[in-house]
Amino acid sequence: MSEHIVVAVDGGPASSAAIAWVIDRIGSVDAVVELTTVIAPRFPLPDTADGAVLDPYQPILDAARSRVLAARPQATVTMRVRRGVPVDELVSASRHADLMVIGANPTPPVAGALRGTLPLKLAGQAWCTTVVVPASWQPSSGSVVAGWTDDETADAALDVAAVEASRRGAGLTIVHTWGAIAAAPLESSAPPSMEAAIAAEHRRLLEGAAQRIRVAHPALSMTHLLHGGSAAIAIVRAAPGASLVVVGTRGRGAVSALFLGSVSQDVLLNLPVPVAVVPRTHARADRFPELLVEDF
Repeated sequence: MSEHIVVAVDGGPASSAAIAWVIDRIGSVDAVVELTTVIAPRFPLPDTADGAVLDPYQPILDAARSRVLAARPQATVTMRVRRGVPVDELVSASRHADLMVIGANPTPPVAGALRGTLPLKLAGQAWCTTVVVPASWQPSSGSVVAGWTDDETADAALDVAAVEASRRGAGLTIVHTWGAIAAAPLESSAPPSMEAAIAAEHRRLLEGAAQRIRVAHPALSMTHLLHGGSAAIAIVRAAPGASLVVVGTRGRGAVSALFLGSVSQDVLLNLPVPVAVVPRTHARADRFPELLVEDF
């Protein structure tokens, strides 16, 4: 069965990187690619001399389609211009897709809250797995890095990461942190034995998750890393040289999803590798899930 991939296209450098990532992917995956762009409701479309409406986005889609077909002549590529609020239109498109791909420009902390809004919102709300591709992306044969925590959300992301690693013939690195969960007991007065016991329990959980993947993918080369402290920092440290980073989502309500934490933002927008955000399995009724990057 073909994978349905929707690619957000706007003609910019980040969009170009997203197209390049999809071209690379469909070299080994049977897929139907939909190139889509969104015209905001208040964006005026200019008229030509004969009164016909000129769509400035159609040439961008045409150029993107030509680029994909030049690299993959056998690919099935469709185009669609949508009109509406960009994030709403792309979330709607994700309902009927297996994969949503969007590019992201690197952003400093202050600018990121503004310029990085669309990739962040889409990654937190999409109904299918969303891949955020940095504008600087280059193909890599490195491992797939998966953030994992002890719940069904992260299990779904871990399953996706294992499939991706197997498909690429790459290794899988599972990253788990326990600092956020253990922060309360680990006051300065807490005995070292308590910290050791908590770390040991999380190590046991992590090894159990790794064993589950080992059974499902016996040929997969795999390592797992346990850290105390920030999940985002642990992922950033594991990411150099990786081909993909995979994280999960959890529903937490409409308001919180629109204002993702700065750590989540940094992981999604400033890593030099693509980040795949996987929605919770059998939980698509959660209209506005929030990223779990800080919960691993």
